[in-house]
Amino acid sequence: MATKMYNSHLSKILLCNEYYILDTYINLVNISCEVNDKYLIQTFSDTRSDLINLVRKTLKVSYKTIFNCVEKLIKLNVLDYDNTLNCWTLKDMENMTKSKADALDFDSSYSATGYTNIRKFFFTDEFTFMKAREKRILIYMSQLSDSKKSGFHDGFSMNLLKPNSSWLNILKTKSKYYAKYTIMKMLSSYSNLFNDNSDVFREKSYSPKNNKNFKFSFDCKVIKDRANEDTYIELVLETNPKEYELVMDKIRFAEITLSKKLIMHLIRAIANLKEWSLKERIIQLIVNKYRAIQVHKSRENIKSLPAYAAAVVKSVVGEYKLFINNKKINIKSYEAEEHFNYYINNVSFGNLTQNINENLALL
Repeated sequence: MATKMYNSHLSKILLCNEYYILDTYINLVNISCEVNDKYLIQTFSDTRSDLINLVRKTLKVSYKTIFNCVEKLIKLNVLDYDNTLNCWTLKDMENMTKSKADALDFDSSYSATGYTNIRKFFFTDEFTFMKAREKRILIYMSQLSDSKKSGFHDGFSMNLLKPNSSWLNILKTKSKYYAKYTIMKMLSSYSNLFNDNSDVFREKSYSPKNNKNFKFSFDCKVIKDRANEDTYIELVLETNPKEYELVMDKIRFAEITLSKKLIMHLIRAIANLKEWSLKERIIQLIVNKYRAIQVHKSRENIKSLPAYAAAVVKSVVGEYKLFINNKKINIKSYEAEEHFNYYINNVSFGNLTQNINENLALL
């Protein structure tokens, strides 16, 4: 579960023209699972359609729009498909929490650009339907707010006349007049988000009157409202009600106790799968493991549920594909799951243990 965006990714994306590319990236980060410092999106297929349909669960824009954004993210080397792990990965995100001081070489130092926290506001319709330049400004403000070196922790100020202004770069313009119009329009259109202190700021300035009009000062409450772990847990539970019900039924029947966070990890593990029978089998395998831990005291505790769940998912999907190929059944046929349900009711869960351990070692 990622609550942060890699600044190296953002520096590439902020230069793009695709209208919803920031939204697509934020949603990809949101649906990714952090497994041993890797950020994985398990689809078990390198087809774009499976990935796009996952994004469209929470980002309500057209298929073609997200397709173009995904293609661009692949070209930017932000997104990649890992054939060994059978999943999409957000490239190099493990570097975002590393310190330049600990870097062993230039490449390590160059990649240690830090991270920006995702804000709750980024999941709202209001953010989704903002203009692209307005989204870029909010993302850049978030970067400034989260940077240890930045002076913009409580509020923001800008001078559009300043040579090589970073605000002009974010707006992708050299025109100070266009930039001025954009900022003025944004502050007035979204007065519910911004507290505009520009008039007071200008009064304190000794600059000529014409120059003062290019100076702004404001704060933004949505930038202060970072998305935390509880935000993500609630979002996962709300967007996957059927999976939540399945998990809770299995937990109650097994008479075990799992925290809300562990329940969220279980839901995230199966949310990307299409076949319901696979979801049931995966949850049953993991619940059985927890029952052995909590009730029978016959197993060691699971060190990392996201990693273990990812290994179980990979094993069960592999088992399903092998079964379909051996039986020569059309995987898209409604009969495929029926046959598989009959198969798993007549085999031992223990048959998968070795395969799960092997897949766990790969992560």
